Amino acid sequence: MIHWMQKHKRWLVITIWISTIAFVGAGFVGWGSYSYGKNSGSVIATVGDLEIDFQEMQKEYNMMYGQYQQMFGNNFNQEMAAKLNLEQQAYKSLIQKYLILNLAHKYGIIATNEDVAKELVKYQAFIKNGKFDKESYLKILQQNGTNPADFESAMKNDIVFYKTISIFNSTLDQKELKTLTDIYFSEDEVSINIIDSNSIDKSFDEKELRAFWEVNKNNYKTIMKYKVKIEKISIENDEKVAKNNALKKYLTLKNNKEDFTKEELLDDHSILFGNNLKDITALKVGAILKPFRIENEFIIVKMIEKISPVLLTFEQANAQVKSDFLRTIASKRMEKRKEELLKNFSGTNIGFIGKETKPQINGLTNADIDKLIQDIGVSTSTLNASTLDNKIVVYKIESSRLAEVSKEKTIGLSQSIEKMKNEEILMSLLSKLEKEYEVKSNMKVNKSE
Repeated sequence: MIHWMQKHKRWLVITIWISTIAFVGAGFVGWGSYSYGKNSGSVIATVGDLEIDFQEMQKEYNMMYGQYQQMFGNNFNQEMAAKLNLEQQAYKSLIQKYLILNLAHKYGIIATNEDVAKELVKYQAFIKNGKFDKESYLKILQQNGTNPADFESAMKNDIVFYKTISIFNSTLDQKELKTLTDIYFSEDEVSINIIDSNSIDKSFDEKELRAFWEVNKNNYKTIMKYKVKIEKISIENDEKVAKNNALKKYLTLKNNKEDFTKEELLDDHSILFGNNLKDITALKVGAILKPFRIENEFIIVKMIEKISPVLLTFEQANAQVKSDFLRTIASKRMEKRKEELLKNFSGTNIGFIGKETKPQINGLTNADIDKLIQDIGVSTSTLNASTLDNKIVVYKIESSRLAEVSKEKTIGLSQSIEKMKNEEILMSLLSKLEKEYEVKSNMKVNKSE
């Protein structure tokens, strides 16, 4: 799940913005606090004319953490938050929000006391016997270390932010929606002919294979190898003591007062030292890497020799050369067969196919069929081909029609497109504001994405 979340990080942040739009406190009741080791009144950044303090950062982190938990349940925890670099996300989200708040201030967009009152009654925690209860309100704020003035001031900021980004929301008109619906829900009657690499004649002689190797022999080499010396220090009872012992041993070895006890030959695929391998292979000959921990040991490594790759002979590389040559033969002969079919097509009619009409096709996986539908949808020719992993599907569009579309599907499509449009508009707006308003940061944040 973490890989999916990292891939869709930008979309998730936008979703959190739109679904909660802070309405300050949406994440603070019951989510606890997260410590950054800073004073609560410290300013972590200045965006344009506005300052962001530590409490804002803490609130943003809590709100985002809570929203991720609501979306992913107990699967989301502190470990996943760290992997997703949630602190960085919270910081970046705040910078973006304050860019928009600068724009709001420029054009006089404000939040009134009436706006605040309308939002306060949305919190069930503040409601008693169906009405807003001031006593409950004050009690909950006190329990969470804040007061009405600070809470309502922060709420006004969020209301202004929400009002501002709402201005840029885009909706589709009926003409746009009809055009997009006609494109998305269209279906094509298709005949196909599947060229499978497994059915292609791949016969060849030794002369052809050797000629292939001659042209490509620089691709067939031994892998880079590294001769290293190793010293291991066991962690018995006390990790701190073991670490100190490892550092002492490191200095002794570095000063040539002792010699290493083991020697290993590594390569770029070695798994012996996990993620530390890249640090080891980056060592210069004669250099020693400081102690690092693997399971119950601290390990010290010295680079002795780097053995550069050398060309393999035809006999040594034969198996790999043959495998590569077979793929090349299959690809060329499949392409030749494709060109023949495009000139003189014959195939099997599989009926209508489209995004909402996905038939089962013998010899194709669901992923293959999705790719075929995608290629047919953007094709500008009635006779064309779709290249898959180990197949080519030559197809002919016999006829087209508009599928029956329910009102629910049309609404769903409209909402999806509007969401994508609004996200792109918002990202473009932020890009412009980044050039207009200076950001001064007092907090060290990893900016790599």
